[in-house]
Amino acid sequence: MQTRVYPSVMEGKVKAPASKSHTQRGLLAGLLSRGKSDLVHPGLSEDEHHMLGMIKNLGAQVTQAADRWFIQGGKMLVPASQKLNAGESGLGMRLITPVAALLDQTIAITGRGSLKNRPMGAFENLLKQAGGWCQTQNGYPPVWVKGPLTGGAIEMNGALGSQFLSGLLFALPLASGNSTITVDQLKSIPYIDMTLHVLQHFGIKFHHRDYKSFEIPGRQSYRPTTLHIEGDWSNAAFLMAGAAINGHIQLWGLHPQSPQADRRILEALDKAGVPCSFDGQYFSVQSPASLQAFDFDATHCPDLFPPLAALAAYADGVSSIRGVHRLRHKESNRAVALVKILSENGIQATCEQGDVLKIAGGTPQGSTVNSHGDHRMAMASAILALKAQKPILIQQSQAVKKSCPDFFQTLNQLNIKTNQRQ
Repeated sequence: MQTRVYPSVMEGKVKAPASKSHTQRGLLAGLLSRGKSDLVHPGLSEDEHHMLGMIKNLGAQVTQAADRWFIQGGKMLVPASQKLNAGESGLGMRLITPVAALLDQTIAITGRGSLKNRPMGAFENLLKQAGGWCQTQNGYPPVWVKGPLTGGAIEMNGALGSQFLSGLLFALPLASGNSTITVDQLKSIPYIDMTLHVLQHFGIKFHHRDYKSFEIPGRQSYRPTTLHIEGDWSNAAFLMAGAAINGHIQLWGLHPQSPQADRRILEALDKAGVPCSFDGQYFSVQSPASLQAFDFDATHCPDLFPPLAALAAYADGVSSIRGVHRLRHKESNRAVALVKILSENGIQATCEQGDVLKIAGGTPQGSTVNSHGDHRMAMASAILALKAQKPILIQQSQAVKKSCPDFFQTLNQLNIKTNQRQ
């Protein structure tokens, strides 16, 4: 699919999309709970539907109603299938892998597209330390696991990212023994906070020492409960950046004290001189007379790189976004993709010293770009078009279905003119 996005003034009120990170964690906790849990306002993206399919294969019964899902869990010891399909969800695969290793039978976890290039080899050693078995295809999907996990002393390199740790934190409370996870150089700590919040909400006990050591008692039980899914700061960041570039919007459904890493978009907007306020219900974002160049460290919130790159393209001066090393194993190599998209629109962008993306602001000229099959590249390109000299034509724009299937419809609601064709 191709979508042409025209220079437009973004205006209006809109609800933030549901958090797919929060939804997937809630689905997994619902699977592991012995009883019926209720997810209120869940997300509807491809990633969430693949997690939904995986928990059903592991024994959950799910009833979908208007704006909520009821999950009857606690029967995962009788899986309907020994093969789980994570689609293109790296988070989904990394959350489900240790959970599947609780079973005393071999389970295969597969994926498609860009997921086949996402590193998974760390689980081979991590699950071995926890008493299980894991094999990958030269460090990449598919992944085969077998348990049951017994727990134990586990050491891991946190520089691999938080998703491996989150998967272990969901599974180890159900191991036959106690566990201690020692973590070095942990990245994306706010996503661990989200995991810990969900675990605590479902009655799981744990203790951590400054995110460097986690103690998890075994033989625990998940308690079924109701979980209200937060609005998604990751996708809302694109709308906020769009309003900062050209317009004024009001967003509702976002938790101002959310553990989501991408809530730091507010900090970046402030650095860029963007008026932003919260009245208890709506976050309001207004484009200033001119955007200021900014310096921002996105090491712990790498999903902010794409909307911030679009924002920096219009700033006066050279902006620096740090933490480029976190971009290499996403749906695309986002550092390379962002530089290419910006350059194709006449904006100078370089990766300096391997870890800083520098962007010299100006006026994007408008062009044809490729999303590289990456949902966040498609969304960033759309936001980049809002004050460009000409429209931007986005190839493979259907990639937005992965996390925000209604993205272009939301833009239309906010007065952005688009034109789609197959």
